[in-house]
Amino acid sequence: MAPKSLVLAALLLAVVAAVGQVPRGAEAGTNAAAAASPSTSVLISGIVPCAAGTSINVATVPVFPNAGVQLVCGGGVVAGATADGTGAFHISLGSVGTDLLTALLGNQCKVVVITPLAACNAALAGATGTLTAPLKLLGATTAGSSGSDNPLSGIIGVIIGLVGQIIGGILNLATEPFSLV
Repeated sequence: MAPKSLVLAALLLAVVAAVGQVPRGAEAGTNAAAAASPSTSVLISGIVPCAAGTSINVATVPVFPNAGVQLVCGGGVVAGATADGTGAFHISLGSVGTDLLTALLGNQCKVVVITPLAACNAALAGATGTLTAPLKLLGATTAGSSGSDNPLSGIIGVIIGLVGQIIGGILNLATEPFSLV
């Protein structure tokens, strides 16, 4: 089996090629992304821990209720949310563009907690840094995809199937473990 990074690179290249095609002829004046494919929605979820450290296991520490979180891609804030009473949050992005989709699939985005740690535990008031977590791809879905009747086999079939699901579908992402950086 190919290394994970090679598969991700091939997937990213296929998505960029499929979404970012340059229109020709009469389509030259239209929006290339709109002409190339339907829109893609993104759902990001996670649980914010109330702890300091690296690679924090949320199952072994208290949660951070009502924490403010932001999705940051390439240094810019894309969206935000507030965790519920159990520390869980969900960020839903409607139709995303090619640049954001490429950043999400290229590991250029992270979730950042903007509420100080002292808000969940006064003993953590002296902790310096910001809780951040990279994202991981959980999967992609479309309303009409079954995945079982794909005539292609092997890694190429998997990549083409994922690209078909991502473009015009819903990209599901979750946070990796948070770390104080």
